[in-house]
Amino acid sequence: MEIPSCPDCSATLPASALSCPQCGWLTHSRKLEDLAKRARASWRIGEFSVERELWKETAALLPEGTVQHRTVSARIAELDEQLKPMHGKKSIGKGLTATAGIGSAMLILISKWKVLLLGFTKLGTVFSMIAALGVYWSLFGWPFALGLVLSIYVHEMGHVIAIRGYGFHASAPMFIPGLGAFIRMQTKNLPPIPDARIGLAGPIYGAFAAIASWILFKLTGLPIFAAIAHLGAVINLFNLIPIWQLDGSRGMHSLTRQQRSLILVLAALLWWFSHEPMLLLIAGVSAYRLFTRDWPEEPDQEGLIRFASLLVGLAIIGIVAGEGVPVPS
Repeated sequence: MEIPSCPDCSATLPASALSCPQCGWLTHSRKLEDLAKRARASWRIGEFSVERELWKETAALLPEGTVQHRTVSARIAELDEQLKPMHGKKSIGKGLTATAGIGSAMLILISKWKVLLLGFTKLGTVFSMIAALGVYWSLFGWPFALGLVLSIYVHEMGHVIAIRGYGFHASAPMFIPGLGAFIRMQTKNLPPIPDARIGLAGPIYGAFAAIASWILFKLTGLPIFAAIAHLGAVINLFNLIPIWQLDGSRGMHSLTRQQRSLILVLAALLWWFSHEPMLLLIAGVSAYRLFTRDWPEEPDQEGLIRFASLLVGLAIIGIVAGEGVPVPS
């Protein structure tokens, strides 16, 4: 069976041909365009395993040795390398944590409590945590120091769970006494949406750690828990400042210029109500991010809701928890 002719040069084509032997026209060009479109859409939202399968299907329809085949094969190899650490392992919360909103994050905190203990199986995390605990203990006493270290730990594990939810490897948190903590992730140059989801995952988990502290304050009446909740809210708001390597910068990565304007207005209004300096900093830097020209063309409504919800939630936690913190006489 033969395809009547090549639409470009009218040459007769065998049914099995992937391209025209005379002009190079690709016989599956329409399907290739559709596969490429779907692969790019999967890349945009962080469905990297789906993207990999689509590119593999694409490669099978491209003649070997062509520029297109080499380009697609290189992308497949890159995805294989990125996803390799998770092959053969059960991804943490796969299909849930990578796309979870704030409500889902609360369910994960409850249902995935064993995952949150992952860092305690790593000696580096434990030793660095003890060192940080010692520094904070000497400054604030052991109860506040312990609450602060655990709050930071939960924040960082939020990032770890989100990264692994996308199928990538992430190290357990390492503490730097007096400066917080950090994690190492295996992949770089993420698309805006996955990068934003990973960036905001830390403050989302951190917000629920602050809520847990506030609940303990209401149950026990001990001001130390209110102090931990209040500082947790302030620290997570600091991380939402959209600059440098802070979580807010990554969270704003997926927002259009108009959406960034909304974050600016919301942060300014919340500062007016709460007088929390971190909100004023977020508003000011958001104004700067309106002129950096690094915004995407397509809006990210879910990302906007997450960012805005965090601002509102952390502002409320800061206000209500701050009321339970005794004022030095």
